[in-house]
Amino acid sequence: MLTLSMFLGTVFGYFTDQKAVSSVNTKTDCPHKKDLLTGKVITTTFDKLAVTKGGINLLYKAFAKVKIDSVPNGATTKFTIAFIVDVNGHISGERVIKDDVGGVGNQMIKIVKSFKWIPATCNGKKVPSLHTIPLQICLQ
Repeated sequence: MLTLSMFLGTVFGYFTDQKAVSSVNTKTDCPHKKDLLTGKVITTTFDKLAVTKGGINLLYKAFAKVKIDSVPNGATTKFTIAFIVDVNGHISGERVIKDDVGGVGNQMIKIVKSFKWIPATCNGKKVPSLHTIPLQICLQ
């Protein structure tokens, strides 16, 4: 097993492939779009971002336990996942956007789903939100 160190960056509320969401017209004060993968309406602007109970640092520590047995020639060690946190804090619409090694993105999704989430809020109301988490693993 390879030892690793990680660089984490989290982009909440935005999806790197803008084709993944389409505009939706509704009568709320919170801007939102329709996720093309799931068909669910997601809010795009927040007062507070969705976070894991206990803080986002716990999620980062859990990602440090991601296992990689080997990296194929030419593969990058950059991984990206995305998911929706609904108004009840449940995860849905999870997807692996980038995983050249194979299996790492699915490990990341399992970790995300193992946490309890506090949903995002807009104008004081709980709202569904799409989150993208990029991860780079530096092999040592």
